[in-house]
Amino acid sequence: MTEGHLSAIAKAQTGQTVIVTGAAGFIGSHTCEALLRRGDNVVAIDSFTPHYDPARKHANLASVQATADAIRHEAGPSAPKYAFLEADCCRADDLDRAFQIGATFSAGTPVRRMIHLAGRAGVRAPASEAPNYVAMNVVATTEVLEACRRHGFGDRAGAGSPADQGGTGQGVPIVGHLAMASSSSVYGGGPPGWNGPFHEDMPADRPLSVYAATKRATEVIAHAYTRVSNLRVTCLRFFTVVGPRARPDLTPSMFGSAIWEGRPITQFGDGSMARDYTFVGDTVTGILASLDRFERANAGIVEHGEDYEVINLGNDRPITLSQYISTLSGLLDRTPVINQVPVPPSEPHSTWADLTKARRLLAYAPATPFEEALASFVDWYRATILDPTGA
Repeated sequence: MTEGHLSAIAKAQTGQTVIVTGAAGFIGSHTCEALLRRGDNVVAIDSFTPHYDPARKHANLASVQATADAIRHEAGPSAPKYAFLEADCCRADDLDRAFQIGATFSAGTPVRRMIHLAGRAGVRAPASEAPNYVAMNVVATTEVLEACRRHGFGDRAGAGSPADQGGTGQGVPIVGHLAMASSSSVYGGGPPGWNGPFHEDMPADRPLSVYAATKRATEVIAHAYTRVSNLRVTCLRFFTVVGPRARPDLTPSMFGSAIWEGRPITQFGDGSMARDYTFVGDTVTGILASLDRFERANAGIVEHGEDYEVINLGNDRPITLSQYISTLSGLLDRTPVINQVPVPPSEPHSTWADLTKARRLLAYAPATPFEEALASFVDWYRATILDPTGA
């Protein structure tokens, strides 16, 4: 993540405790580091599921631990606290343990902030794996919502004023807030004939993959919890995130290794498909802004939203597959070997984030061009995967 992103995130020295699920993942590890750098205590949880090499997740987590150690060395006793718990979000007792650890970070004050990033991603898995997607996305998210309910996230007692609902003067929130990952895949291909940006009010009832269906299901269940349990939930629809630590099943890694080794890469269609690639640093900035949106609204920084909101986090700039491959091969200084195949039915032709709502409720303003985002991945990939010894 760039220094500019880190300094922007670090402006809010909140000192609150945040539980982060999926903390060893691509986005989760960057989120944990950003929280620590701005002064938040972090309880990080992950179960190291084997859908990609757990060694990559352990490496991500080692980076988070190194960041926590560096901050502790510099700040001493005032440094934010950090703990990692290997835990399964489908297990209520594991989640309760995370809340118990978080309470010890602030002399027994209950945790009132959570970022739920855990889950199984990927739109191309066979239908036979649907039960696993349902378990890891729908069941796990329901357990997270239940844990938030059990641990008082919906308790509005004594929180009648907007200031109370945002937090106390000591930076300790009274009313809970869950920010959770969703996906641009919930839009499917968009309405027939649509070629513009996806906005949050568009229908999201025609998913093209089981993954997309489970992510939409988590949004709907979260909405129900805001009605029946008084929770506050923000669902964040991520648009194709790019940057250091990207998962090995994402195209930067898959295409990058193939181009580097001279193997053919699989191109869906004629190259005109497009994705709204978003730098991981911009995504993390949006995640933290969403976590703080009630406090920021009370301070007049952004507009007030509802207890339940769905918000796009993208870059507002679709990039065609041909342009993507050309840029990546240029960064690697290799000529790609392309094997063109038909577009799978699970793939929309394009994705494009309408950021009107994100700007209004989060003051979200992605600052990193696609070319820089992809270059940051290539730099990391060269140093960490292609030549980890630095030879």
